[in-house]
Amino acid sequence: MKIFSFDAETNGLYGQAFAIGAIVTDDTGEVARYTSRCPIAGETDTWVAENVLPHMQDVPIGQESYQALLNSFYEFYKTHKGDADVIAHVAHPVETKILRDMIEQDLATRMWEGPFPFIDVAGVLRARGEDPNSVDKYIKKNGLHVPFEGNTHHPLYDSIAAEVAYRHLMK
Repeated sequence: MKIFSFDAETNGLYGQAFAIGAIVTDDTGEVARYTSRCPIAGETDTWVAENVLPHMQDVPIGQESYQALLNSFYEFYKTHKGDADVIAHVAHPVETKILRDMIEQDLATRMWEGPFPFIDVAGVLRARGEDPNSVDKYIKKNGLHVPFEGNTHHPLYDSIAAEVAYRHLMK
């Protein structure tokens, strides 16, 4: 099974994204990973400043704008999405907006590039009788390991944690 898992960090729950992380795996392990960041638009949300930015010190600003971040991520996405389950954990409102904005940057060319289907790991957790709000709780309960030195609210950690939980849930 090939999995494309991604996560984004936004300036407030409904704010603009400023960082995206993704991991692509197959049955043999990691195939590719992506992490990039752009400047935060506007005043930084207090919760983001206290709970997200401290965990992202290793992610330098590599894109000059949100549009550049979306285009960079699109290139990675298009290269690796084929035959993959495209997943995110609690995908609305953040990751669904990333996908929509990414496609709408060039709607004529990208219209049919969206993930069909797009799988929210929260729904899979709920269907299995687990807490849909926490992949970390599921990972801990099942003695699983997230192979990343980092914490929740780092977009690559969140991508890998969702992939670990989803792969285990689908066994």
